[in-house]
Amino acid sequence: MAKMKWEKLLSAERERVSKSKLTNYRNCFDMDYQRIIPSSSLRRLQDKTQVFPLQENDFTRTRLTHSLEVSSIGRSIGAQVSQLLIDYNKITNEEHNLVKQIPSLLAVCGLVHDLGNPPFGHYGEDVIQEWFKDNKSKLHLEKQIINDFGNFDGNAQTLRILSKLQYMKDVYGMNCCFGTLATLIKYPNDNKKLSHFQSEKELFDKIVSFTGMKQGDKIYRHPATFLLEAADDIAYLFADLEDAVKKDPACLQEILDKIKKEKDKIFTKEFSYDEYKKSIDEFDLKHHEEMPKEDIISTQIMSLRVFFQAYCIKKVCEEFINSYDEIMTGNYKMSLCESKNLANLIGDKGIIRKLCIKYAYQNSEVLKLEIIGKKVLTTLLDSFIKAVLCEDYKKPKEECGKFYSLISSNFKFIQHIDKNNNYNENLDKYSRIQLVIDYISGMTDSYALNLHKTLLGTKLP
Repeated sequence: MAKMKWEKLLSAERERVSKSKLTNYRNCFDMDYQRIIPSSSLRRLQDKTQVFPLQENDFTRTRLTHSLEVSSIGRSIGAQVSQLLIDYNKITNEEHNLVKQIPSLLAVCGLVHDLGNPPFGHYGEDVIQEWFKDNKSKLHLEKQIINDFGNFDGNAQTLRILSKLQYMKDVYGMNCCFGTLATLIKYPNDNKKLSHFQSEKELFDKIVSFTGMKQGDKIYRHPATFLLEAADDIAYLFADLEDAVKKDPACLQEILDKIKKEKDKIFTKEFSYDEYKKSIDEFDLKHHEEMPKEDIISTQIMSLRVFFQAYCIKKVCEEFINSYDEIMTGNYKMSLCESKNLANLIGDKGIIRKLCIKYAYQNSEVLKLEIIGKKVLTTLLDSFIKAVLCEDYKKPKEECGKFYSLISSNFKFIQHIDKNNNYNENLDKYSRIQLVIDYISGMTDSYALNLHKTLLGTKLP
């Protein structure tokens, strides 16, 4: 059976040949990282919801701080995996230097993996999907429009942002290397999930070809995508639980009691309950009485997160090495976090996920966010999409023209230029709708909320 090769998987090829030079101390993924750090798309994540919306404190995570944590955990996983590949003779001698680039690859992908998420968390994706399905018949929306936007996915939008919307100097956007883009394609062969929009079909085909993900008539998932997915899970599950405790310190004891009750399903000889208990109870007893109760609780939940994350990183790396041949031949079909050692802890039915659902995702603030988010996004979609579908959508004296004029001039410019950097005056129906989706999905929570208030007349512009 055909096997993917790291020489192709870590492809430094780009759509446009880069003038930047690779050096002994900077690989192509380091270059991508340095391009992304100053980007406006990354900065917008500081005002996008992770779990708890529109917070005024400085400890609850935003989508930006979450992405930084995924990047950090991804780099750690990459460093361990690359060394294990060498230690266990899983790769040829010629590949030793190549796989040392994996930490840089996962660091940059962790940083940008959520760039395409719309306002109001993952619920925003559901709202966009639902809107298109509800309006399919009313607006006579073609099949391709429903296929793409009725299945809107932040991962597909991330690919679009990096390859076009984050405009630097031409139609290639940030012009990231194919190894980076390939790792971000989470669902390359899943008919139920969107891997790319039709507008990026040509780029998608080029990526899977250059990286060797396409083997015959099959497309395999990039091996590093499994590691990125695991880094994301390890980051957000424990961080979301930590944020839930900081929002409501009273729930910590219930969490600790639940973990104790389920300890036989979670812990092993190697990963013992006694070690875990020691890690969360390790305080300087001399100053214990002087320590405010909320600080003790904060320290305990932080220690819990650190302890579990370290164990999960180790087990994810081991599972990757143990399943290496299956992964490289496209036969590994599950998440690394569903492996034997981790399923009861952070798998789909794991204890930490259940605790997050109860104390974080079903928190009243989060539920209110979903109600508000649906109203905001539905109003914006109603207004802007119906406007751009009008014949007079470019005439500023018409109401539809006024809505069109509100759309970012940068997005409008990008949508009007073709591959040869020629400006096309007229946009077809698909392109006009995609322009609105680019604009709305790129909004921060505050921007979307304020624009919604302005359109309703409850706030002056």
